[in-house]
Amino acid sequence: MIRRLFWIVRVLAAGVSGAIIRFARRLARRPPRIWHGFTPVHSTRWIVEAERKAGLPSLSVVTHTRASRYALVRREDFDVVFEQEAARWDDVHWLALIHLLRHGDVWNAWFDCLFFQQNDRRKNKLAMQLIRAAGIRIVVQVHGSDVVCLGKIESRYDWPARMQLDYPLWDLAAQRAVVENRVALFSRYADFIIAGDSIFSGFLDRWDVLFHTVPADTEHLAPVYRTGNALPLIVHAPNHRNVKGTEYLLRAIERLQARGVACELRLIEGIPRHEALALYDAADIIADQFILGGFGIFALECMALGKPVLTYLDEQHLRNPLLVHPLVNTTPENVEEVLAVLLQVPELRERIGRAARASVERYQSFDAMAEVWLRVYRHVWWREPLALESTRHFDPARGTRALTEDPREAAFWPVEVGDLMGEITAAARR
Repeated sequence: MIRRLFWIVRVLAAGVSGAIIRFARRLARRPPRIWHGFTPVHSTRWIVEAERKAGLPSLSVVTHTRASRYALVRREDFDVVFEQEAARWDDVHWLALIHLLRHGDVWNAWFDCLFFQQNDRRKNKLAMQLIRAAGIRIVVQVHGSDVVCLGKIESRYDWPARMQLDYPLWDLAAQRAVVENRVALFSRYADFIIAGDSIFSGFLDRWDVLFHTVPADTEHLAPVYRTGNALPLIVHAPNHRNVKGTEYLLRAIERLQARGVACELRLIEGIPRHEALALYDAADIIADQFILGGFGIFALECMALGKPVLTYLDEQHLRNPLLVHPLVNTTPENVEEVLAVLLQVPELRERIGRAARASVERYQSFDAMAEVWLRVYRHVWWREPLALESTRHFDPARGTRALTEDPREAAFWPVEVGDLMGEITAAARR
């Protein structure tokens, strides 16, 4: 009881002092301080960098950087790691809440960023009320596993059930109650909710805008359009084999090689992200996933490297201009034929790779996403009109994609292929 009172007094003091500072900053028309926390998601660092390019004082804060399967995040990826400051592990959530109250004006949260036990609705509700009473605005977005559960959505290949196969010790049926509690809390107290992707929007009660929030580091990822490999190299990162559909890729390559279509496959597993990027550099084709229906930072980074990326896109992606990039729409049913064409038509690989790099530079670079985040925060903090259409990412001129999944149709490909259709149809037939 004494220990709890100690922390409560510190939290209330931080709330009062932080509210005074926020009031003074608003009077002085200072830009809002963005506080990202506190789940250690690797994409946070790029969002923070984009916001800093927009002139926003942005800070990344996490509870820990412990890896689950492989080193996706490192200590140097974040500004503050509370695990290093806490005397005891159960002090971490108190330190995070105090830090937010003192140093944040806008809290950019993930849906699993609750300060108390996930099933403790009363304490988490009180924390949300305190944060709002202290003058902090709340923006919340999805990173993926924070909203995934069974029984909530329907999808073509039932990807949540496949994710359950990848994580047999994680009860995704029981997770539904946890997710609904998280979503209900943020739906009530958040000022702005970003769905992030159409494959996750169905898990949410409400959302204000849907777009891919994470930028690709086009400044440090240099494109390599021609690798010089003796055999075309396909690279696949099967960190979730069932939900990525790895078995369909393996069977397709086995059949192609039996038919005499030469290629090499390299699987990237258990390697820290910063090391894996060098291996993606050497690829002629990146095989992302064939089940989910959307894409993430992996696909964006590989497009920035100038690679043709194979990934299944659902109808919502193909019809939404904000989600359209020159990705090759690849399903379990057409993966063999798509690979047959790309492996035998090198000009098509390079053409898609160049278009992919250009698309990411224009719509998903740090500078492009800085424009979007600045508009979101000015809307939330100063109540200015959102006006996202003024940004490159929300350019009204962005188009949609054809729904065909037949590689023998010109409309299937994300680039102009009129002059290559003879080679494409011949390669598919062979």
